[in-house]
Amino acid sequence: MAKKAPRSWGYWTEGKLDILARYLDRFTTTTKYKADARIYLDAFAGEGLGTSRTTSTQFEGSARIGLKVSDPPFDRCYFFELGDKAAELERELTRDFPGRDVRVVPGDCNATIPAALTELRRDNLDWAPTFAFLDPDGMELRWETIQALATHKQLRQAPAKTKVELWVLFPSGGLLRNLALDDRKLLPGHVAKATSLFGSDAWKRIYQARMAQQIDGQEARERYVNLYRWQLEQDLGYRRAHPIEVKDNRDRPIYHLIFATDSEPGDKIMSHLYGDALTNWPQMREQARRRSPGGEQLALLEGPENAATFRTKAYSYEPAADPASM
Repeated sequence: MAKKAPRSWGYWTEGKLDILARYLDRFTTTTKYKADARIYLDAFAGEGLGTSRTTSTQFEGSARIGLKVSDPPFDRCYFFELGDKAAELERELTRDFPGRDVRVVPGDCNATIPAALTELRRDNLDWAPTFAFLDPDGMELRWETIQALATHKQLRQAPAKTKVELWVLFPSGGLLRNLALDDRKLLPGHVAKATSLFGSDAWKRIYQARMAQQIDGQEARERYVNLYRWQLEQDLGYRRAHPIEVKDNRDRPIYHLIFATDSEPGDKIMSHLYGDALTNWPQMREQARRRSPGGEQLALLEGPENAATFRTKAYSYEPAADPASM
């Protein structure tokens, strides 16, 4: 049977993977003089390759990006994916990266990540600098998985100074789409997923405020993100949880990326990369929009792109606010 062509992705996926590649390169470099091993965890790992909807060219996915980091490389990489996709990913990665400690774990990552963490503790690698990329398609990621990752290195007799770094796709857009304001369309499954995502029904306070028309959709989205960041910082003790909003070709918010860290170098590096994204992503979005169906007519109406339109923007971290005060 012929192999399927790589899945096509919007410009925002390329932008996200650019940040991932640049951060992972710096992650291993900043730890090479302080640690003898580094660990990469990639949940919802997907396929090894993707295709750009903007240019139709292929690009490497997160699994290959993690394995191509070289100064120094990650000593052990775990990739979590479902069923047949996991088997195909394992075939590709073991073929293209011979000799590497590649572990593709099939099944729901919420169920399999704890076993991988136990394996790291058994192998005396729970002290090692560890980065986890959690990139679900929707609302599949459970808070209990985040808790397991956050407490992983603290279970040692001498707890590590820093927890596992997390870079999480937070489905802020999906929450608004799935939590229907019409009671007849609010599905029990969506309610259960929202509760699992946050680990409690704390999200309902935001939902009810929106139902009562006390806040609009944009404010609800911001409050959901704030609640998640508050839990990372206050409940799990991360030093900082950095958010950045991701938009589609039409400038509509689709999700947020939230980076949680205890590391001062990591804090500075990701702040810089987020600042770059605030400048680069609007340019990428405009290029994608003009190359989409009808984009040529749009370009004629609007005239040539003006580089001055895309001014450099600074990223500045702000602590999450107490949800009770909002």
